[in-house]
Order: sequence, then C-alpha cells, then structure tokens
Amino acid sequence: MAWRFHGRAGTSTTNPDSYAICDRCGLQYNHSRLSWQYDWVGERLTNLRILVCDTCYDTPQPQKRPVIVGPDPLPILNPRPEYYAIDEANFLVTDSGGYLVTDAGDNLVTGS
Repeated sequence: MAWRFHGRAGTSTTNPDSYAICDRCGLQYNHSRLSWQYDWVGERLTNLRILVCDTCYDTPQPQKRPVIVGPDPLPILNPRPEYYAIDEANFLVTDSGGYLVTDAGDNLVTGS
C-alpha cells in the first residue's frame, strides 16, 4: 500500500496532531512542532505572525533593540563654572613697527 509523503510530520493513531506548513521552508510538520517567530520592534519583542519550524526559527537580533540612554545627572546647587574665555585670552603683546603682534600671529593695527 502506498502512503502519501507527509514531509517531516508524524502520524499517530493514539495521539493525533494536525499538519501545518512552515511559512519559511514550505515543508509539512505537525502543528505542535511549529513556533511563532518573534523579533524586536521598538522596545519589545513582537510576534511577526509567522509559524516556522525549528530549523527556520531565527533568534531575535539584539542589534535591533533600541539603546536606552539614562537620564542626565542632577544639577548641583550654586555651580561655579570656570571662566574659559578669560583663561584662553592671550595678553602677551609685542610692538613691531606700528603693529601690535600677539604670539598667535594676529596683526592688529594701532593708531601710530
């Protein structure tokens, strides 16, 4: 007697189980052996509504998870920031024939 090929699905008379097709490879399996495919969408795992077999199942990629940045630190009371504009000013000036030249090479015209 010839039997129809059932892919990778098994048949049992004592514990019957329905057949289903894997949405990726197209082979026939028992429905209980297929699982739902999940993937990261936003900040949680979402069911993609694809039933797949064990060989076609992809583990959710952690690269698709969003990076959650923590909050900024609390500010301090009465901060005293450094005066960067005054610290970066260059007061070393020399006279060279009517021009004031700083050590940075900037030529400044004087009134002479």
